[in-house]
Amino acid sequence: MDFNLPGEDDPRRREIRAWLEANPSPTYRQLAERGWTAPNWPAPWGLSAGPELVVMLDEELERAGIRHPHQLNAIALNQCGQSLLTWGTEEQRQRFLPPALACEERWCMLFSEPSGGSDLGNLRTTARRVGDDYVINGQKIWNSHADISQIGVIIVRTDSAVPKHKGLSVFILDMKTPGVTVRPIVDMSGEVNEYNEVFLEDVRVPAAHRLGQEGDGWRIVVEQLQTERQGMTMPGAVWGSGPTARELLDGLIRTGRIKNPLIRDDAAKLFIEGELLRLLTYRHLSNKINGKPAGVEGNLGKMIASPHGQRLSDLAKRSQGAAGMVKNRDVLPLPDKHYGLFDNWDYAYWFSPAATLGVGTQEILKNTVAERILGLPRDLDPTAATPFNQINRPQVAPARLAAER
Repeated sequence: MDFNLPGEDDPRRREIRAWLEANPSPTYRQLAERGWTAPNWPAPWGLSAGPELVVMLDEELERAGIRHPHQLNAIALNQCGQSLLTWGTEEQRQRFLPPALACEERWCMLFSEPSGGSDLGNLRTTARRVGDDYVINGQKIWNSHADISQIGVIIVRTDSAVPKHKGLSVFILDMKTPGVTVRPIVDMSGEVNEYNEVFLEDVRVPAAHRLGQEGDGWRIVVEQLQTERQGMTMPGAVWGSGPTARELLDGLIRTGRIKNPLIRDDAAKLFIEGELLRLLTYRHLSNKINGKPAGVEGNLGKMIASPHGQRLSDLAKRSQGAAGMVKNRDVLPLPDKHYGLFDNWDYAYWFSPAATLGVGTQEILKNTVAERILGLPRDLDPTAATPFNQINRPQVAPARLAAER
């Protein structure tokens, strides 16, 4: 792949820049109508754009000071929205995709549960068919932006009489539906919360909002998670977003801290890692545009990117000396870019422990890479073929036989 992107005189770039200059404060609805919020998507939602045009659009939106729609509505545009292109009905696409692309309805993912940990297949939230609706009961946790989202993509158990990975289904949920309660989880960053817990009590969801068929849930969710992990294979400090090693190095040079040989050595290593992740970003973008599924490669990318981001924010804080022990946004300056909550190294540092836990722990990712890429023996799961409603039942038969003797 040629990484020398077209220059300033490229007619496509000039056309984008001219429109943005003529429309200095466009709405996301206007950007969506031009196919610019998800340009790699097929028409009528996007432009079926190639990698060059996608990158040029990103650069020109950033140059115009416009927060990228993928940052504002990442779950809809990076992960779950694409599932509607594959699994959704035309009615679902017409209802949910236009407001998602226009960033008028933000999406969240309702996957993890308190009792399941990293074992998503062990989820206990149920959905029971009642006429034209399903009635959902259960609890979800660690749900990013659930408190400010209008739409939730939720995976539930619709059949408990089959093994745990086969009785799952996915629904598109209006977060204002009666019975949905969202409670923010306050974290140690001191900033606006990222995570929430969601309680669902007799929540009615139309059967027409089921994504795919009953039992398709595991396959759909695995595809979404792989896409999400691939999207995190970027050089930023927090899940691929935020300041990069290039910007850290710039700050260290401008403040003179690069003169410390220990800081300089660490910065050089991080810069090399960041460049590798930047090139992987282009590779993943090319694969996505050419219709190649994310696959297990996304696990490997996130497994590299998450600890890289942790080391970035750690060096940023360590380089500040005593000032790094207190909140100080200006100690290590950043370029004039907008990263939302990740605009400063303080938040990146305090949030960074979550990077190797969310969207798949490092242990889960290493297991996946070991088994599916390296071909090592798989972990044994004695419950994999057991009907879910039998997994936690007491083994009464041996006790009864002993009593009969």
